[in-house]
Amino acid sequence: MLGVDLGAYSVKFCLTRKKGENFEPVFLGEMLFAPQSLSGGEIRDKSILVNNLRRFWQRNRLPREVVASFYHPRMVVQNISLPEMPDEEIESALRWEASSIITGEDSFQIGWQTLEKKEGQQKILFAASPSLIVEEYLDVFRQARLEVEAFEPQTLSLLRGFLSLCPDLVDSSFSIVDLGFAKGGILYFSTGKLVFSRYFNWGLGKAWDYLENSFKLLPTEIMELFDRSTKEEDVPYQMQEALSEESKDLVTELRRSLSFLQSEFGSDSNQKLFLSGGGARISFLRQILIESLPMVIGEIPPLVVKKEEFPAEVYLSALGASLWS
Repeated sequence: MLGVDLGAYSVKFCLTRKKGENFEPVFLGEMLFAPQSLSGGEIRDKSILVNNLRRFWQRNRLPREVVASFYHPRMVVQNISLPEMPDEEIESALRWEASSIITGEDSFQIGWQTLEKKEGQQKILFAASPSLIVEEYLDVFRQARLEVEAFEPQTLSLLRGFLSLCPDLVDSSFSIVDLGFAKGGILYFSTGKLVFSRYFNWGLGKAWDYLENSFKLLPTEIMELFDRSTKEEDVPYQMQEALSEESKDLVTELRRSLSFLQSEFGSDSNQKLFLSGGGARISFLRQILIESLPMVIGEIPPLVVKKEEFPAEVYLSALGASLWS
């Protein structure tokens, strides 16, 4: 299946095929969006987005059936406890819960799975998105002549992609920090289930703004700095300054989240933390987090396609979407 990860400024692709009881990736790719087509999860110019997707598919001769992973600021993914009840009543209860969180919306797309049943109660992981947002994305894929088999929250596909590469961690506890361009997030997995996830207003876009405002750099110059920072250990001084300044809020958010996990779920401070997203490729940012957080930061094995290694951190959500069934 072809997994598609819709990000803030690009779309990432991962095509996998079965290999015995396992899988192997056969294609990885990324397409940058035109600046005016998408912003922070909101579609700005549908025609540009559609045309870009069509050209990318034609050039790479990709399958037309896809599973799409996406994030939107008004999406909710959380756990809830309910009495045991029929599915129709569960859906009604979850719609009421979603309407109390996502205000001003009348219609939602709801998905859920039961994590545990005990003594007449059940723990449920559910996701909800405003229907209009999902329909907008579906219409983009329809116009690009693509068939969407499923839409799912980025959190779930990211976790599936990670566990496919690190299956030995299924029965353990760990956290994943997602370092995207428009947002940051953290999820906590413990003994076989996703326990907690949240996104916050921090992304690499803050470093971009700092470089633009403090050093008066052009977008092409900033792109070059970002590119060099992901490939070289010796990060340019402008990027070091930008990340040193702008990562302070990120560290504060992560410390707050980790303290909450410890107090609410008794999470072990010795558990491993893994980094995903574009920020995971910047060695200087990784070093800041190693020095600032009381946790061991683990390594994610690379994805290998035709003997070439790719940074799995960047493609985890697309990989997870491609393994959807």
